[in-house]
Amino acid sequence: MSVRAQHPWPLEDDEEASGLDLTLDEKTELSHFCDVISVGAKGPPIFTQGQHADHVFYVNEGIVQGRHTIRSGVRQSVALYWPGDFFGLARDGMFFNSAEAVIDCTLYRYPIRKLEKFLISRPRIQHKFLMKAVHDIRKTQRQLIIMGALDVARRLAVFLVDCCGHREYFDTGTQHLTIPISRHDIADHIGTSAETVTRAINTLEKKGLIRRETPWKLEIKTSELLAFSSLD
Repeated sequence: MSVRAQHPWPLEDDEEASGLDLTLDEKTELSHFCDVISVGAKGPPIFTQGQHADHVFYVNEGIVQGRHTIRSGVRQSVALYWPGDFFGLARDGMFFNSAEAVIDCTLYRYPIRKLEKFLISRPRIQHKFLMKAVHDIRKTQRQLIIMGALDVARRLAVFLVDCCGHREYFDTGTQHLTIPISRHDIADHIGTSAETVTRAINTLEKKGLIRRETPWKLEIKTSELLAFSSLD
């Protein structure tokens, strides 16, 4: 998808949000040419690597995992997409990665050409898409640092802190996090095995950084976890 900016304007405070920060009116405008689809956890892929790409997708509810398969057959998680995220990166008209729902999802599906024409005529919304793209590039760079420089316990610490940024899973009053995805999906995301994720959780608990109330509900010390990760 190619987009042409109409004119520049200065950045505003907090404009580079992690999600696509649209007003209700802007969401209503965008809703006029999208399909709303529901995708069940562990169901068929939303799309597959190499499939013709004529849509992009917006996560309204749920979590989607992007994966890439290399020629040897090894599959690598490349991203988790949360509510407010767009996904569907294409190369030469084909999806570069596959995408699967890791929990039940509600998605908005946009035809690429219609979205392109819409954005060209609405530069303010186009700018928000640009700022979201900039954020996603920085997030990808951060993930490369995490995977290349941190051990598994620290990678898990970063993942848990990131989960705490999503209020549907984190209670700021009690500091309780409900882990939204399975340990196998966490393992894919941080490049390890489910068994090693379990050992890393034990490590974080022994250090007093988390406390398990149930296998899926943790009391989190977010600032201590982030300090432990050594990630700015």
